[in-house]
Amino acid sequence: MAYVITAVGAGGKTTWLRKRGQEYLRRGKRTALTTTTHIWPDRTEEMQRCRFPEKDAIAGAPFSRDGREQSALSDDMARAGFTAGIPDCYGIREDSGKLSWPGDEEYTRICERYDVVLVEGDGSHCMPMKIPGLHEPVIPENTDEIAVIMGAHAIGRRVDVVCQRYGEKAAERDAAPSYAGEAAAGELYAGGAAAGEPYGGDAIVTERMLEETARRYYMEPLAKRFPGSKITYVLSRMPEENIRIAGVVMASGFGRRYGGNKLVDLYAEKPLYRHTLEHVCGALGKENTVVVTQYDQIINEVRKEGVAALMNGRAGEGIAASIRLGTKWALDLGADAVIFFAADMPNLPEEEIRRYAGQFAGSGKAYGCMEFGKEHTCTNPGSFRLKESAEKLLQLDGDRGAMRIMKQEPWNTYYYQIPAEYAEDIDVR
Repeated sequence: MAYVITAVGAGGKTTWLRKRGQEYLRRGKRTALTTTTHIWPDRTEEMQRCRFPEKDAIAGAPFSRDGREQSALSDDMARAGFTAGIPDCYGIREDSGKLSWPGDEEYTRICERYDVVLVEGDGSHCMPMKIPGLHEPVIPENTDEIAVIMGAHAIGRRVDVVCQRYGEKAAERDAAPSYAGEAAAGELYAGGAAAGEPYGGDAIVTERMLEETARRYYMEPLAKRFPGSKITYVLSRMPEENIRIAGVVMASGFGRRYGGNKLVDLYAEKPLYRHTLEHVCGALGKENTVVVTQYDQIINEVRKEGVAALMNGRAGEGIAASIRLGTKWALDLGADAVIFFAADMPNLPEEEIRRYAGQFAGSGKAYGCMEFGKEHTCTNPGSFRLKESAEKLLQLDGDRGAMRIMKQEPWNTYYYQIPAEYAEDIDVR
């Protein structure tokens, strides 16, 4: 039977599991990846990999919704899949495109046919820190090793913003489906969670806080549940990537709901657009910032400050005109990525923009956006690596923004959580 490793916790689980899988593959171990919750399959080589070395084996990702679809692949495909350096990925394909628990029978077969089986046993909605709910995490009973993962990119940020399920009482926590038959698992967590959270909502996350959360809500209860399993804590650090990021401040709106050009009206003692402009310049640098506008006043003021400005002669078309102009400017600048900012979001701080840009770069994702609230509402600013998205951005038209591009590839999007007040725009006098 396979050696089973289950990753639980928050930000970085999938990346950690795939890296661990690659290590086992290099050592000649047959390695598979599955989930008791939901994961995105590896999209890059999804159609070029066999899920078992034998040609008559079932294929993992192409499962039908009832898990019974089978697919035979050639010996060449099997060999190519085994040597690709990517663990074979199993699960039932959901309507969203994600994979879910393959079922008890198929999971047993996987464990019988592979040397190592990696399981993602928790979900955190892309958040870097987590306190588990009643029936979380969901860990197969034959797990040999459990890794409790927290994301270092939570450090320095408000705990109530970056910690999933923060503030939820145990009785109110979501009862996640118990794919692996752990209906009673929630009892292990109810005691600590019901008493309330250990930190105030405005507390700033520290490395020690992450480790304490992992110990209190994961490691101690799991040690009782799985006394024979190895349990470790992993602080997942996002790699640093030095790329040039252009910031585009979109200031071409008509202010119809506001009743006039709100961008030049005073807000906190300065024109509204200048708040966003100063924050972007401070985070990304003046030399990497451009303002796209239809207003001569803004053009003249911005250029006097030594910041690039572009006249948008097609503002009536909608936001796509600003996006196209900003994309072309970023390409001419030689930038690797571009971030589009709405000029009427004055409460988004410089430091938050700086962190967002750095984490987007380190994520390696093609797209990025901010999100807020329990509904994980996506909002500006949106980020785009130009190599993957320049052509798509240049083809946009009308009054629909670039968010539609990333919605087509949610697995390739980095989500950065912010307080709701940072996302507020100014629409009324």
